Amino acid sequence: MRTALVCRKISAYLLLIALQLLIAGCTKTPPEQAILDALEKLETAIEAGDTGTVMDALTDPAEIQRGGHILQRDELRRLLMGTFLRYPKRQLALTQINIELDPVTQRHARVTFTAFAWGGQSMMPDNADSYRVVSDWREDGEWKIEGLTANGLRE
Repeated sequence: MRTALVCRKISAYLLLIALQLLIAGCTKTPPEQAILDALEKLETAIEAGDTGTVMDALTDPAEIQRGGHILQRDELRRLLMGTFLRYPKRQLALTQINIELDPVTQRHARVTFTAFAWGGQSMMPDNADSYRVVSDWREDGEWKIEGLTANGLRE
């Protein structure tokens, strides 16, 4: 009789542990955290010179503006490849990140941040610049950039 009671308690505890694991696995990443994760992935891709991952972070079509000029996807791809070749050692730091999530749909967001970029042929940077970036994001399975405006802080 005592053995049966112990077996029931153990079974109940195992069931509770299994349910807790299932509940923990069902949680969805909050939108703000998912955007921060996407930004981190984008930052890593830029530092690694991974043009494909950077382009995959954009919706099709995406409106990218730099210095008042709208870049098409091919222009952006060429600009990235040229920059990656010119500065094989590059770093990027994103600061002052502000995420404004659409309160109704939770599927659109405006993300503003300051980007500091520097790079060169060796470990010492040949060039550095900073930008104030305003970006519009859309969630469609994953968060992607649908519009971005980057203005140099020196402009």
